[in-house]
Amino acid sequence: MAHCSTLTVLPDGSLLTAWFAGAYETAPDVAILAARRRPGDERWSEPWIIAAVPGHSLGQPLFLVRLSGELWLFFDVIMGRDWTSAQPFLQRSSDEGQTWDKPVQLRDDPGFMFRSRPILLPGRIIVPVYSEKNWQSRMMISDDEGKSWRLTALMETPQGNIHPTAVLRADGSLLAYLRTGCRGSGAQGYLKTDHKAGVIWRSESFDGGDTWTDPTPTTIPNPNAGIDLLKLHSGALLLAFNNSDSKRTPLCVALAGEDERWRWLRTLEDGPFEFSYPTVAQTADSVIHMVYTYRREHIHYASFTEGWLRETEVPML
Repeated sequence: MAHCSTLTVLPDGSLLTAWFAGAYETAPDVAILAARRRPGDERWSEPWIIAAVPGHSLGQPLFLVRLSGELWLFFDVIMGRDWTSAQPFLQRSSDEGQTWDKPVQLRDDPGFMFRSRPILLPGRIIVPVYSEKNWQSRMMISDDEGKSWRLTALMETPQGNIHPTAVLRADGSLLAYLRTGCRGSGAQGYLKTDHKAGVIWRSESFDGGDTWTDPTPTTIPNPNAGIDLLKLHSGALLLAFNNSDSKRTPLCVALAGEDERWRWLRTLEDGPFEFSYPTVAQTADSVIHMVYTYRREHIHYASFTEGWLRETEVPML
């Protein structure tokens, strides 16, 4: 089993990805693995373990590269039998992930989870987080380089939501998209009788992430599965998601301006299998890179350009 990959760009332009893998999700042998691809390399490195706790399942890795070059890894450790008992940890590396300091538990909060990339503002780090226990999202904020953290108010929707993914817009406001869900429903559940279920929700902040508007539904489908939202160098918005309200297939990428009119769409994977949990990043050469779960067996990698996306215009999602 391999699932829930994340991706970041290191100071030298290398790509670094991480994911959790083991016998099955929540198995006691699950560790976090990483692989690196240096500029010019045709292949990724062999994976290596970057976090493991004997007898405990790990998950939800998330990288943050600091201006100093230090690399941070957020992740969760399951203390009991499932994600509702997971606790949040942070470990640091000064050699781009080859070795790590001892992990530090950030708070005592069972079910406190990570998924999407942090947002950096002057003097501020914003980490999107959510609760696996009550299926509500929020932001974790530090104004002192991670020495202390505080939480925003909860983002609530009728059927629950998780996996907030956010971008900074040109006017300084923040936009977050939220994965739909249903509290305690399991991976594929949502309230089909609710017309607002099965879609991505959105929220905005106009004060640097301190407060967020009440989430409202978009028309973009979501089968209770991971999504990723990225602002490209051009200012366009890129959304990686499953274009379905019931299945984790097909896996697609869409493009829009800040008006959120999703006019361009491409399908990367399609078929009767799971292709899920995409994470995207863009390197200095403007190439877009993406990692994602492939059938729960592998982590797959794809790369493309904004120009390639703009070749296929579709009606607004």
